[in-house]
Amino acid sequence: MGTLIKINNIMKSFGDLEVLRDISMDVEEGEVIVIIGPSGSGKSTFLRCINQLENPTSGEIWYKEKNVMDPAQMKLRDYREEVGMVFQRFNLFPMKTVLQNVMLAPVLTKKKNKAQAKEKAMELLEKVGLADKANVKPATLSGGQQQRVAIARALAMEPTALLFDEPTSALDPELVGDVLQVMKDLAKEGMTMIVVTHEMGFARDVADRVIFMADGYIVEEGAPDVIFTDPKNERTRAFLSRVLDKN
Repeated sequence: MGTLIKINNIMKSFGDLEVLRDISMDVEEGEVIVIIGPSGSGKSTFLRCINQLENPTSGEIWYKEKNVMDPAQMKLRDYREEVGMVFQRFNLFPMKTVLQNVMLAPVLTKKKNKAQAKEKAMELLEKVGLADKANVKPATLSGGQQQRVAIARALAMEPTALLFDEPTSALDPELVGDVLQVMKDLAKEGMTMIVVTHEMGFARDVADRVIFMADGYIVEEGAPDVIFTDPKNERTRAFLSRVLDKN
């Protein structure tokens, strides 16, 4: 085990608005990090910076000891193949079948032949419990099923790490459990994951480390039992008492 992703002093501004303020973090291989915090605290922007969907205003992101922000060291396409992302809105291609959605990137970017890609895609759909939906269009699926297809699609690239940006927040409450179960299974298999979520039960049960963000800072971080039972920072305490009371 070693450090897979290293984030040094990341700042991100949109005009005069400072969204991320000097964030540093190491991500170990096989670690599950869950990021919690109020809306507008910079969590999703932070994830998008890690994936390079947003360019940090300053700071560095290292992956396997290569500077991701230096094209001479790491091609962005290669990096994104290894560090995949699952979005809040599933972003599936509506005119393609579920199977075609999962096969597409390995065929186009990894140059897998179609037979190989199809076999792998069916394995992954089986894994997320949707092999029987391979030949339907995404619009015929529930939100929870579409999100599980999106996870299968991300896994088809054989990533070393997955970033999840509030993967259950667009779902009806009764559909959340199936998606979280797929993510729990991935964690058990040793997938490195960074998850932005409002699902406190998931954070408590699955995370190796919980990070609480507010106002663009990492306010507090630690093991789930420490963060949830004995948070040191008043901001963390206030946030948790509010969200845990709701639940």
